[in-house]
Amino acid sequence: MYTQGNPQLWTGRLDSDTDPKQFRHFQTVQFANLEKMENVGEKTGVGFLGYAVDKGVENNKGRVGARKGPDAIKREFAKLPDLSECDMLVDYGNVSHTNDCLRETQQEMAQLSAKVIQQHQQAFLIGGGHDIAYAQYLATRDVYPDASIGIINIDAHFDTRPDEPPTSGTMFREILDNDDKADYLVLGLAQGGNTRALYDYAKDNDVIYVYADELLHQVSPTIKDKVERFIHDHDTIMFTICMDVIDSAFAPGVSASSVLGLYPHSVFEISKRIILSEKVSSISIAETNPDYDVDDRTSKLAANLIHHFLV
Repeated sequence: MYTQGNPQLWTGRLDSDTDPKQFRHFQTVQFANLEKMENVGEKTGVGFLGYAVDKGVENNKGRVGARKGPDAIKREFAKLPDLSECDMLVDYGNVSHTNDCLRETQQEMAQLSAKVIQQHQQAFLIGGGHDIAYAQYLATRDVYPDASIGIINIDAHFDTRPDEPPTSGTMFREILDNDDKADYLVLGLAQGGNTRALYDYAKDNDVIYVYADELLHQVSPTIKDKVERFIHDHDTIMFTICMDVIDSAFAPGVSASSVLGLYPHSVFEISKRIILSEKVSSISIAETNPDYDVDDRTSKLAANLIHHFLV
């Protein structure tokens, strides 16, 4: 079910009513109804759409609570200073799970996400469970029906399980098994988080991956080259981050915490190289779970990721 943005989430410290150089995001945000929106000819500004859904996490036997992630992240993002001075910042609200099955909710999210991608220079899709990535893919394929899609996922897990019904751990297999013009690159894999069967599937389907310990201290020229080649080889890039890739010392509030995860600055460094490409058509951030957070640490980190990604 789609609901419009909640202005009560967008509050913060007020330094000035009149000086834009002292504004924070809550002072520049706009609200709009995606169901009534018609696309304009030229993309402009930034659009947010939340995926307040953790049914996929539940199906995956994970700890639920990520449905609260979008509002928690927006609340923290609202407080941050408006340094980018983007032309437009629009909160379109959230999609929640009220359908009979998860696939119907993903399709609803996809239809609305496609409008955000078509309307804005940057489309941020905020989870919720990482099954948001399947909706993101459907939206990308809708907007770019003939394009080769490069999927870049910063994640501790492959999320290529063969389970049925769909979960937060199946979406990339669903994509790869049904779209021969989609390819997959995973950055930050946890060796303790993926079975041998998943590595076999990766080998059979030419999935490119980089382990977390290869990204811990700095991003090597070899890995930078791997990412840049992947971007070069595709028409459009679908970028997604699962917050469980970050070490639980920095991101405790996730659906599946990581004890040997990445440091936040490593995620910033590799992400900035991806975000700067004009081929990136959408960005999703998944698995923030406020029920398990400490001092809003994870939602603040996710909000700062988005804040740093604004171009």
